[in-house]
Amino acid sequence: MEAPELVVVGTPSQDRISVGGTTYATVGGSGFITALAATVSGTRSGIVARVPRSLPDPIAGAFGPGMLDPSGLVVVDGSLPRFTITYDDDQAAHYGPASMGAETALTATDVPRRWLTARWIHVAPIGSAVEVQAAFVAGLVARGYGGGLSVGTFIGDAAGDPDAVRALFDRADVAFCNEAEATLIFGSRPPDDTVVVVTKGADGADVWDGSRWSHHRAPSLDVIDPTGAGDAFCGGYLGAMLGGGDPVGSAMTRAGEVLSGLGAAPLLDRLRPRIGPPPASAIPAPSVAQVAPDQVDAVSGVVATEAVGAALDFAGPGFPPVGSPHALETLAVATLHQYGFWYDDDHGYLAPMWADVGGRRRKGSDVVWERFTAAVESDPAAIDLARLASDPLLFDRICVDDDGECPVPDVGSHRLLQQAYGWAMARRGGIGSLVAAANRSPDPVGTFVASLAEVPGFREDPLHKKARLLALIYRNRPERFLGGDTEPGPIVDYHLMRVCLRSGCVTVEASVGDLLAARSWVDASTEAAIRGATHDAIAELASRSGLPMGAVDGFVFSVARSHCVEIGRPSCGTCPLASVCARKIDLFQPVFRTTAY
Repeated sequence: MEAPELVVVGTPSQDRISVGGTTYATVGGSGFITALAATVSGTRSGIVARVPRSLPDPIAGAFGPGMLDPSGLVVVDGSLPRFTITYDDDQAAHYGPASMGAETALTATDVPRRWLTARWIHVAPIGSAVEVQAAFVAGLVARGYGGGLSVGTFIGDAAGDPDAVRALFDRADVAFCNEAEATLIFGSRPPDDTVVVVTKGADGADVWDGSRWSHHRAPSLDVIDPTGAGDAFCGGYLGAMLGGGDPVGSAMTRAGEVLSGLGAAPLLDRLRPRIGPPPASAIPAPSVAQVAPDQVDAVSGVVATEAVGAALDFAGPGFPPVGSPHALETLAVATLHQYGFWYDDDHGYLAPMWADVGGRRRKGSDVVWERFTAAVESDPAAIDLARLASDPLLFDRICVDDDGECPVPDVGSHRLLQQAYGWAMARRGGIGSLVAAANRSPDPVGTFVASLAEVPGFREDPLHKKARLLALIYRNRPERFLGGDTEPGPIVDYHLMRVCLRSGCVTVEASVGDLLAARSWVDASTEAAIRGATHDAIAELASRSGLPMGAVDGFVFSVARSHCVEIGRPSCGTCPLASVCARKIDLFQPVFRTTAY
């Protein structure tokens, strides 16, 4: 899953705006409006913000396919920022009581690790405090961010601590402020190495390119609400700059749109869900990793006897009850989220995910199965497709531990896939329509897996792990949702990779082995090579053992979870593969974030 081109740091707000003697409830926020304007200008954008567990409908509606990426939302107790602004007849703003919510607690550690590869990060005046901005920027540098950087400010800091604001601007590639702020911060001479964009209301904008000023006139507009026009200008400028368009022209257009309505509403009205074509699906050729045929042959002999009857039926505790009218949908949505149950830092792997659910210590995969099953049994509308598409924090509220916290790593990617899946599946008539069409075909399993190759959340994986898993679940459940005799292909996750590496069925170059043993991050090509080799090794195990793929997958998965564990020393002495295993126990699965497994 790619990082947005533009990451904006700043929280949506709920505001009360008084214009012309009438008071309106609106949504706004400097960073929120900036990100919306950039998105409308054609640049993929996401925001980093601390937010409550439920978002107001207008704000929630900004997230989804083709809209803002919700991966940077950090769920906390508390409320959104709230501002009260009154405009006089000259459109001068007078600020009333305000609450910053949790925005002042934002730090660079709130930025998802994969977002550190974004082309550009914009730090809005978070918490209305320049010291919070400065600490955030320093934290980005400390985490290794090396892309473009822009910042904004607000009048209180410009007046109260202009030297600190100027020091912040010195660290940025582009700085945004209004005319009054610029006078307080710079006097007559901006810094030489920073582009400074100064908005001047009806008089347009001035841009300092490092050596000279240029002036840009504003079109004549009827102003409804001045709130957020400067932020929309900022977003339009950055969106066009990153997209190769006219930054100032785009900025003027976005500012004009915001001025024509209340708060962020005009930009929200412009956004519509958009899902692009599925990514190219191809299995990379192994390079740094290879199948070891002799070792696969030896292991297959054990598999042939030990894996008989190892196939799972996905109908026990934690799964939907057999015969539940909601089982088909629950299993599909829970399978969508079957990936990435481990914690990391900037250096690599830390630990697997465990959480207390119902008074029991549960692994990450089991947490998702149990929580979605319980949610739907309690409220069948919990995973209604419209709700999946429109509520970016639904996953956070369903997948909670006994303390009410969501323990799932990289939770932002789950939000994004949930919304994209809901939006796309609703247009396909739901999962039941895909199952019915597959059962009318000569090859139900193959047809079903192929149909999921067009659905967000399943389509991203060239090896179809989640699609094959769901097909296996539907085929093995007592209800036999899918018919036919075809077996799905290998269902390759990190547990299977770990067993194949340690058993010697897959070998890697020495330098790659060192990275695996250190549990350090690997790049995409290395991960693809190891996973591709594991795919081929598992296929060979099934072929040589003569057992169905479900039995082989269930057996190897069980070995990984009960013997060849992630943390602690493997229990090799009791492992059914003990007699044939190469016991390369220092090796680990590739440490690589993906939504595929």
